[in-house]
Amino acid sequence: MAGPGRSCPIDYRYQPDDLAGPATFTTPTLYIVGGLYGNTHALDAVLARAASEPVRPEIVFNGDFHYLDTDPDRFAAIEAGVHAHHATLGNVEYALTSTDDTVGCGCDYPAYVADDVVTNSNLVLDQLRDTAPLTDAGRARLAALPRHLTVDVGGHRVGIVHGDPESLAGWRLALEALDPPDERARTETGFDGETTSSETVVDWCLRADVTALCCTHTGLPHAQDHNESDDRGGRRHLVVNNGCAGLPNYAGQRFGVMTRLSADPHPPADSLYGITLDGLRFDAIPVRYDHDRWHDDFLRAWPPGSPGHINYAARIDAGPWLTVEHSARGRVSPSPVG
Repeated sequence: MAGPGRSCPIDYRYQPDDLAGPATFTTPTLYIVGGLYGNTHALDAVLARAASEPVRPEIVFNGDFHYLDTDPDRFAAIEAGVHAHHATLGNVEYALTSTDDTVGCGCDYPAYVADDVVTNSNLVLDQLRDTAPLTDAGRARLAALPRHLTVDVGGHRVGIVHGDPESLAGWRLALEALDPPDERARTETGFDGETTSSETVVDWCLRADVTALCCTHTGLPHAQDHNESDDRGGRRHLVVNNGCAGLPNYAGQRFGVMTRLSADPHPPADSLYGITLDGLRFDAIPVRYDHDRWHDDFLRAWPPGSPGHINYAARIDAGPWLTVEHSARGRVSPSPVG
């Protein structure tokens, strides 16, 4: 199936081996923030949480930091905040800077995502293109963002992508795609695509020379450890999808989620779920933004009947069906303090 919102431009393609080069930078603690979706209050919450750390972490915004921010002032605030840190390209940023009118929203939606979702996503991106206050220099800065990064976190290599290790907007690290199957996730999403085995994940990690692969894009947060076979070393590798930092991620909850990785083995007090792999500590951290202000911003930009409202109002009000227990897979454990 092809067409705007479902196409995969050749520019999206890369290989896990492309992450195997030298790390872009080194840090003892790393935040990975995906899917802000133009929520300036979520950006404020991320920066406030970073300021509370004993040692200021490095932050990578791994794409789709824009989307619902059709208000020019909010768009400018997201631009300024994100580019003060590290960033990688998401499909929204790619679509904003592309001259290809067949890209649509750039989401590369699989066939099991409903056509009306795809249509409305394309319309949201069209409106963002019309309102974004991008100068030629700003457009060039977005277009020049890398499609992936590799970071050294206390001696552990971490690969950061937007979609998956083969495509900027790939869906093979979605919760519903990974084995062992989460039947609730597959029922809720209507999944009928290609499954991603642990063997595939381990192969990607070995080719990328990383302990952890971190992504966003597909909207539902989760983390899972994957074992190498004994003849390949028997090490464990971690897949982390933060879902969305700028939207609710759990049923009845109103906070985003981001990824924290650290050489410090102690779980933070606000961890939702986490695991320690060979000295690398991972935790999913809530992004507790001002919901009421975000809700008001959203309604001003996307009133009832608009494509943004149709696609996202229910999630902003009540969250998706997901629970923290679904997100913590394998030996990843929900945190009682989370």
